[in-house]
Amino acid sequence: MTSYTRDDQLAVQPETNVGGRIETSGAYVGIFTLAKEKTAKTGTKGIEFNFEAEDGRVARYLSLWLTRANGEKIEYPYSLLSALMACLNVKNIESTPATVDEWNQAAGTMMPTEAQTFPDLMNKPIGVLLQREERLWEGKTYVSMKIAQFYDPSDRSTPAEIISGNRAGQALDKLVGNLRESVVRNDAPPSGAAPSGDSTGNFAAIDDDDVPF
Repeated sequence: MTSYTRDDQLAVQPETNVGGRIETSGAYVGIFTLAKEKTAKTGTKGIEFNFEAEDGRVARYLSLWLTRANGEKIEYPYSLLSALMACLNVKNIESTPATVDEWNQAAGTMMPTEAQTFPDLMNKPIGVLLQREERLWEGKTYVSMKIAQFYDPSDRSTPAEIISGNRAGQALDKLVGNLRESVVRNDAPPSGAAPSGDSTGNFAAIDDDDVPF
């Protein structure tokens, strides 16, 4: 006979995690619930992601700025997009129109918004390395997460291992070890950053459209 005793602390953990913000550097497995086209005032184009980990915690407003207004690739973020596509076994992606729920600053609530999304990047298991960033702004410490790398959660293979055909899953630990506990920056917080410990994650008063390229 097998028996189990209820653990009341663990019983509430899934409910507590749902909707909570990811605020710690590390490797996470989950899905992108949103991957939408984003254009800055400068004409720079990119993709904005919302990520939900298996434990229910989320990281919103993860941006990869991919091409300048003249169409020139921005190499590092484009390399991350290519890495993501390798992990998802996708060769090409195309945006399609969709209605998504977006935070409306004026209304103070989520509202349906028309957007161009990338379905081939969404709702598929993916491993993401996230780097915590902190910014001191107007007396508060704002926390945001930045995409550092991707991996295939099925066997822990990194993009280089996938493309080389040597899916050993041995490089991930080194990549995780290269993450820092936190990176402190002096510029204004990006949209979606929130004061440390704020679980709402809806801070969007500071516009990050004026990207420096």
